Amino acid sequence: MYLADSRGTGVTAAPDPGPGRRPAAVPATVLALGAVSLVTDVSSEMVTAVLPLYVVAGLGLSPLGFGLLDGINNGVGALVRLAGGHLADGGGRRHKTVAGLGYALSALCKPLLLLAHTLPVISAVLAADRTGKGLRTAPRDAMISLATEPRYRGRAFGVHRAMDTTGALLGPLVAFAVLRATVD
Repeated sequence: MYLADSRGTGVTAAPDPGPGRRPAAVPATVLALGAVSLVTDVSSEMVTAVLPLYVVAGLGLSPLGFGLLDGINNGVGALVRLAGGHLADGGGRRHKTVAGLGYALSALCKPLLLLAHTLPVISAVLAADRTGKGLRTAPRDAMISLATEPRYRGRAFGVHRAMDTTGALLGPLVAFAVLRATVD
């Protein structure tokens, strides 16, 4: 996890809630990022649940070949995380811009999968999706850290992770519910 602090960045960590008010244990920024992560994970996990079946049964790729494809795409995402953190350094609106670009890239890739019917095109779309995920991770974590009082950071990251995991749980359930509804 990428934890940021306000030292040396020129960005104030958590906004002052005003006189006589306690700072929020989980700021609105964290809830907003959690909601976006939840929705993004639902769509990503819908694809992840169905894609192996399509690629192996529909396109004839072996399970080992799919594992290799998935491993390469996840490796791309891991490498891009370094770039995402580097691009977001500098504070200010750069965190928001880089994270937004990452979320937007991932969101644009989902409809492109409908048009992809060959393995190279599917691979390229998945690599772009993993690139989006890699770009958004570090700046998103920095935004959570900067928006939260230091004593509440564990709670803020826990709330975000819970929302993210809820999306990952709901994605396959939604995907198979949609598939079941289309068969009947």
